[in-house]
Amino acid sequence: PGRLVSIQCTSSDEDISPIFIEDQLTWGLIINFERIKGVSEDDASIKPEDASYKVDILTRCVVRKDKLGKKSIEIVPLKEHGEPIVVSIPISQINTISSLRLYLPKDLLPLEARENTLKKVIETLSRFSEKGLPRLDPEEDMKIQSSSYKKASRRIEALERLFEKHEIAKSPLIKQKIKVFQRKQELTAKIKSIKKTLRSSTTLAFKDELKARKRVLRRLGYATSDNVVDLKGKVACEISSADELTLTELMFNGVFKDIKVEELISLLSCFVWQEKINDAAKPREELDLLYSQLQDTVRRVAQLQLECKVQIDVETFVKSFRPDIMEVVYAWAKGSKFYEIMEITQVFEGSLIRAIRRLEEVLQQLIEAAKSIGETELEEKFEEAVSKIKRDIVFAASLYL
Repeated sequence: PGRLVSIQCTSSDEDISPIFIEDQLTWGLIINFERIKGVSEDDASIKPEDASYKVDILTRCVVRKDKLGKKSIEIVPLKEHGEPIVVSIPISQINTISSLRLYLPKDLLPLEARENTLKKVIETLSRFSEKGLPRLDPEEDMKIQSSSYKKASRRIEALERLFEKHEIAKSPLIKQKIKVFQRKQELTAKIKSIKKTLRSSTTLAFKDELKARKRVLRRLGYATSDNVVDLKGKVACEISSADELTLTELMFNGVFKDIKVEELISLLSCFVWQEKINDAAKPREELDLLYSQLQDTVRRVAQLQLECKVQIDVETFVKSFRPDIMEVVYAWAKGSKFYEIMEITQVFEGSLIRAIRRLEEVLQQLIEAAKSIGETELEEKFEEAVSKIKRDIVFAASLYL
């Protein structure tokens, strides 16, 4: 406590990336420090130098309030307008540690005590203005005699000398470049840590299934060999109310482009209808051909999943896409009245209304999917499909009206 430290000022300008902000330093006094313990951290397994700390520093700050009245504290240079506040900062925000320590009053709660303490800091800085405050020397002041420390220290000094001679050191954006590089190193370390956690995790019960499903996505072209989501993958991400793989395959195979809007709506009914209807009328020839095309796509997707070790019954999966209401939905899309379509099917009114509403939900997701890849023609086609089915009693606010 009482030790002088140089720390980084903070900024509230959220529009500017921290990478492009020039580091501004100020001084403060250490009041206290606290080790931060992680959620699953085991004290015995963490080395002292790898632990995280919060340090309480007395320095000059500005308190601001946003529109919602939420307070934020900014650390500013000592000579700027502000008030003396004890703030908690991460140890990484400390730039240098001085060998000097100042006397701290027993009670820092009164504003006057804090202000007087900061005045002493300013006086000390002015006395050492020419040479700067002496730094805390690990070997001389802290008596660190470790050979590994000495080796690392000499290595740093050698690297600093090499860096000063390098042509990149003369770059006008050197500080920003170093910040970007440091950020990259931090992210690389974080990725490495997360991967290690994943590998050692015993809670990942579906690890084999996850691998198999990733294999499916790569084989179908939804993700790259590096597991990065590709164009087809972006489309599939927008769909959640029906089988996204089959729908995406149909979209990319040009099936939706080559058919009329009413036929499109009729084909999509196979994705939202699971009930089996006894003696259901076979759909007309053009719709039956579309259903056969759908079955071929479904079988291909299911077969590939089976090859990739995903647990799936191919025939059961194919049969889950039922054509029972294709003719009814086709008639509804053509403009038929609700009582008229009920005359050509044995389906309950409520079940049919639920199916058409689900169909509209799928179409809305397909609109977003087409929009995400810039397929304007398909987007307009799906929007037209919505306008054809979203009408009358099916989408009334109350079925009793």
